[in-house]
Amino acid sequence: MQEKTVLKIAVITLLLGFSFLLLYAGEVTISTAAHLDELPPQEEVKIAGVVQRFSRQENVLFLTVDGQRTETLTIVAFPDEELYLKEGDLVEIQGLVEDYNGKKEVIADSIRKVGKS
Repeated sequence: MQEKTVLKIAVITLLLGFSFLLLYAGEVTISTAAHLDELPPQEEVKIAGVVQRFSRQENVLFLTVDGQRTETLTIVAFPDEELYLKEGDLVEIQGLVEDYNGKKEVIADSIRKVGKS
């Protein structure tokens, strides 16, 4: 009897949680700008583009990506797992805009390979 009550509470909580997430996800927006220079630091962005250059130094990954808006962007990532990327791969990157030595770059939270250009 007690297990059934716990199961019912768990299912109701799960359904309420998913409903909340669906409602909240509709309100989340990620900025779209013509150029990275127009965005303030700490702004979250989502970028898609083609990897032009790729280098790794210890645990840091540096990418140069030609974005869909014909802008070349510098991406810095600190991946927890190995990323198998090469020049010409089409990637989708989500991260925060940062100023570094007077230039804007994106510190990536996630990098996803979506295909080959």
